[in-house]
Amino acid sequence: MNKKIGSGAIGMLLAMLIIALLFIFMMPMLKDFGGAGFGGSSLNKESVEEQVNKQVKDIERMRQQTIDINRNINQEY
Repeated sequence: MNKKIGSGAIGMLLAMLIIALLFIFMMPMLKDFGGAGFGGSSLNKESVEEQVNKQVKDIERMRQQTIDINRNINQEY
């Protein structure tokens, strides 16, 4: 008689349990290590928004200056 009928399933369940435990213990280290996907970003969102708004305003100002310069050149000729 063969008594090893369930040994494959039991071994697979034990392997899955070990993997789950490793994952649970490694999660805090993954959060601290770095992904923005796990624990959020470490960047200050307000300062990033301020920088982006400043850059947008600078681009709009330069664009308006270019339009004004082109308008002046066209009026001269």
